[in-house]
Parts: sequence; C-alpha cells; structure tokens
Amino acid sequence: MDYARTEFQASLDSEQEGSTVSESGSCDSYEQPRPSFADEHGLMELLEGDKAYDLIYRNCKSGLGDQCQLLSILRNGFRTIGSRAKLKTFQVFQEAVEMKHVGEGGGGGGSRVKYGWCAVTKTELKSILEYGFSQPSNDGSYGRGLYLSPDNALLEWAQTNLFLKSVKGSAAESEDGMRFLLLSRVILGKSEVVPRGSTQSCPSSPEFDSGVDDLSSPKKYIVWSTHMNTHVLPEFLVCLKTPFNFNSPRRLRSPWMPFPLLIKALSKFLPPSQIFIIQKHYRDQQNMRISRSELIQRVRRITGDKLLVHIIKAVGNKVQQQ
Repeated sequence: MDYARTEFQASLDSEQEGSTVSESGSCDSYEQPRPSFADEHGLMELLEGDKAYDLIYRNCKSGLGDQCQLLSILRNGFRTIGSRAKLKTFQVFQEAVEMKHVGEGGGGGGSRVKYGWCAVTKTELKSILEYGFSQPSNDGSYGRGLYLSPDNALLEWAQTNLFLKSVKGSAAESEDGMRFLLLSRVILGKSEVVPRGSTQSCPSSPEFDSGVDDLSSPKKYIVWSTHMNTHVLPEFLVCLKTPFNFNSPRRLRSPWMPFPLLIKALSKFLPPSQIFIIQKHYRDQQNMRISRSELIQRVRRITGDKLLVHIIKAVGNKVQQQ
C-alpha cells in the first residue's frame, strides 16, 4: 500500500538524478576569508534559479506562509570523510531494502525512498551532518524513533515543531528567531501503522522497515532509533527566521477536529456559495490535487482567522474531549 509521490518529490527526485554528491562550488581565493556558515558545515548554498532551490522555496512558502523569512537553502556537499561514509551507508541500506521487497511493486520500488522534514538546532546541526542523529528528538508519542514530516505536510509539522524546537534550543537561538529545517531522503521500505501512545522502538517483525501514523495519508514518518542513522540522509538545510512567538498557526486548527466537522460548523456562519468553494477545495485535497497545507491556506483566506479561532475554540475542544 504505497502512497503516490507528491509533485514536489517527483520534481526534486528528477533534479537530484545523478547529482546526490557534488564536489563543485569550492570558494578558494588568494586571501582565504573567514569560513562561512555553509563552509563550516560542509554545505553549499543554492542560488535562486537553481531547480532544487526553486522547488524547496515554493514548498516552504506554501507551507509556512509569510510569517517565516527564508534566509538560505543549502545542499549537503558530503565533503567530509564522515558524511561520505554516511552517504555510502545509506546507499547500501537502500539497495538492501530494495532487494528485501523485490517483486512487491509500488511506485517507488521496494525501498520506497521519500523526502521528509525535521527541525534541528544550530548546536546539533554539525554533529548530525558529520556523525548522524544521536537521539530521537520528539515527544515520544509514537514510540522511540526519529519523526519526520512528509514533504507535502510542512504546515502541520511546523505548527508543532518549529515553536517547540525554539524552546528546546539555546536562548540565543530562540531570541534571534533562527530555525533550521533538514530535508532528508528517508528509506521507508514497507511501513506499518504505529498508534499514538506506542512504546515501540524497532519494527514489529522483519516484514516492516518503518512506521507511519496513517498508511493512506501519513503525517509522520517514524524511523526507529535502530534505523535512524542508516535510513535517513540529510540532503538540504533550510535556514529561516521566525518571530519568537511563532505559534499563531497552531491556534487555527485542532488535530482532533476533522475537516467535515469544520465545514459543518462554518456553514452556520458563511453563505452557501463560500461553503461550496470550501467543499470543493476539500475534495481536491482528498483527491490529492492540492496538499493539506494548501487546503488550510485557502480556507483561511475565505473565512478569516478570527472566525476559525472562534469555531475551533467552541467546537474543537468539545471534539477533543469526546
């Protein structure tokens, strides 16, 4: 049961074909300047007009809106011995998972490699790029592992992770509003559903390679702590600047309030013509014509944030208590 690649992933996969590692872009000069942030971390800055830059930029703007200022997009250059070793390890495990599931079909092959987002602090970034993830960084609600968000679910992910990560990070990082998002390739292989509250720390059987919160429309990829340094390959880093109180989008929706219930509540306040448009947008999202983040943005434009906040406070809390 594979889920279709998003347009973003398909385009980025095509752009990355044959260019996972690039040794170009060195900045030697007669007078060696002070190493830049990119050089210190073995990264290469992408410029506007680069296909990968444009794809990631559009994805971030669609998912995060105008609250976040996108400062730069960097590509992992795999310049150090450690990072090259991690690249080779990832390739070996991708081949192994592919062979394990050969003949099972699926659009992405047996290894099912997807793109996923996760947040990192400035202090842990260099260590992750060189040595890998030292420990899972999440609330543990789906077991012991590294949680990543699918490339098309950036808004849902940001609402809970960007702000929480700023609290977890150093005071300086929180105060200057800097945030760092890793976009990584993730070997999912065959996924199993992991329920909320699970204490799982490895696949339930050799049949599975990863976990998801939902098979048909996942919002979380769960890479077990036993797999997180073999099945996850950081490829891009997005540097953002956000307000210190970046949490307003979280108030605009509740994870316990399904969209059909939201539409029903909105029908008491909005004219039928606007409800019809919202229902059309919802059908488009269900048929994978638009992402959930785009659906949310469109609904916000129609209703306004004030009405959404009122409905979610009045109705969403009741749903959560049921």
